[in-house]
Amino acid sequence: MLSSCSHDKYLYSEEKVEQNLNEKYAAAFEKAFGKVGSNVDWGFSSKKANTRALTRAAGTYASYKGNLQPTITFPTDCNASNFLNAVPAGVNRLPSWGGGAGNYYIDAETPSVSTYAGASTIYVTGTVDLSDSDTDANSPKFAPDYRSAIYLIEGATLKLGEVSAITLNVDAIYIAAGATLEASGLLKANNSTKIYNHGTIKVGTFETNVSGFLYNVGTLEAGNINIESNNSRIVNDGTITATNVTVKAAAIQNNAECNVTNTTKIQSTNSGWVNNGHWTTYDYAYIGGSENVINNCFLEVTHDFEMNISSAEGAFKIDAGCGVVTENFYGGRDSSSGAVSGPFKILMGENAVFKVEKTAQFECGRTGDSGYGIYGISPDGYAVFQAKDIVRDPSLASTNSHGAIIYGGNLYVSAETHFAQGDSGAGRTVIYAVDGFGIADNIYAAGFKSGKPNITIPETPCNPGFVGGSTPLYRVIAEDLSASEAGDFDFNDVVFDVVKAEGGKTTLRLICAGGVLPLRVMGIEVHGLFGETTPNEKGEYKMYNTGAGPNVDPVEFEITGEYTTPEQIKNIKIEVYKNGSWMELQATTGEAACKILVDDTFVPVPERRNIANENKKFTDYVQGTFVDEFWWK
Repeated sequence: MLSSCSHDKYLYSEEKVEQNLNEKYAAAFEKAFGKVGSNVDWGFSSKKANTRALTRAAGTYASYKGNLQPTITFPTDCNASNFLNAVPAGVNRLPSWGGGAGNYYIDAETPSVSTYAGASTIYVTGTVDLSDSDTDANSPKFAPDYRSAIYLIEGATLKLGEVSAITLNVDAIYIAAGATLEASGLLKANNSTKIYNHGTIKVGTFETNVSGFLYNVGTLEAGNINIESNNSRIVNDGTITATNVTVKAAAIQNNAECNVTNTTKIQSTNSGWVNNGHWTTYDYAYIGGSENVINNCFLEVTHDFEMNISSAEGAFKIDAGCGVVTENFYGGRDSSSGAVSGPFKILMGENAVFKVEKTAQFECGRTGDSGYGIYGISPDGYAVFQAKDIVRDPSLASTNSHGAIIYGGNLYVSAETHFAQGDSGAGRTVIYAVDGFGIADNIYAAGFKSGKPNITIPETPCNPGFVGGSTPLYRVIAEDLSASEAGDFDFNDVVFDVVKAEGGKTTLRLICAGGVLPLRVMGIEVHGLFGETTPNEKGEYKMYNTGAGPNVDPVEFEITGEYTTPEQIKNIKIEVYKNGSWMELQATTGEAACKILVDDTFVPVPERRNIANENKKFTDYVQGTFVDEFWWK
């Protein structure tokens, strides 16, 4: 028996006819849908889409991110011609005593850098270590004229000492791929210093000041990152790794990967934090109240997210289809001041998800007309705030303090437990509902509405996803190797759901049997389950529930063994009898598939219709460019 759907692996290589059949299938599959991506596992994996790769480029998020625009602006990257692989011909080494305006290179023989009387162009080649004995504020070892441009050539390393790194003040620094800028302590982009990094920056602390900025396409590794003055900026299209990130009156925009091992803090009404990629942090503190705190993709907080804002214009904004995951959320808390109650506001677009894995504590301390709270702001669809337990601060709860939370708009709240409504007197309550939100209809928790809201939001690289209502069943769809002859790839030759597994048995529900060839699941012939136990004189069966034959009710049947996870369901054996042999239909990662795992929201494809015509995202999924597991939604 042959046991593969791909074109290069066969259990019995002597069965040439069967080998050729599989080769034809694989060739027809890739002709129809393109080359299969190496990461495509056909759904038979429990890994989340947003953990498939540890590092993603900015382009990974482009198809999924939101587009909320801040009121402030960010710089763009410079022309690629500024990143060099060699010192231009004719350029001389900078003299050891320095030089006036001109073009120079520096290398391992350079003891210090000093230029004056106009803009200079300085090329760094090899390793230039100026880090020792750089303690005189009146005589930094790296002191180009402030109008100068610095080019770190591919493979170059520039190490700055204490004073030079703090007083860095030039027009621009261009760091090529493979080049490195280092400082053991604080490196500050002062005044109008522009740093364009396509290589690596390694520093103890990185800081932008006045109107200085960093545009990072490479790697920034820092203990602390401080974005200080109103006009200073950081834009990340590469990877940032830091212990702490503090946004004061300045702004940062992340388009790719930012990993903060301790705290991300937004602390000014003028702060800007715009996340268009994946931002991971241990703690996230939004204190201040800026209108430019925007999550256009995915924020992951592995410990505590706290929020206490001082401005009515301030809000944490989540665009449509984007999301947050945090272990705990504290609305109203500011641990730096000891406050446990205060205003907070979260604005969520359609299909936005804010997921709290453990506890969400609310203490807003405001009335329903204050404009604070959590809102679903889209008129077209709902957002979801999800938590395990939604609680109050015990002390404030004991005094029945009013206004713990305000819910508004098209928002669902889904939790295991939620504190009860209360009356604080004088018409003041604990939970306020505004803008069409209904406490009886929109809160799903013990003591409120039972179950979960009837909404399913797909998981994407920008969204943790939400499965509401009853949990969808796993559904297997399969193609019986005849598509290369019929040319349809309808994947309806057998369709079944995995209903339950208990007592060493698994119950399956047969939905379709759209192939004419004998086909069995774990040894059970599927047409027989629909009542047709014998094929016709050609050895063919009718096609059931696909629009080209009888329509019958689904049938449940049991198989031996418990199959609950995608990995286990992959082992449910499906075989087709073709050319005198039973052949197993498999789904090997990165190869043409004969079976695919979806869920029961997938609508079976009608007979002789191509699955890609009915599901427009399928081709991108096959090629590995569409990483959302819910390609059929």
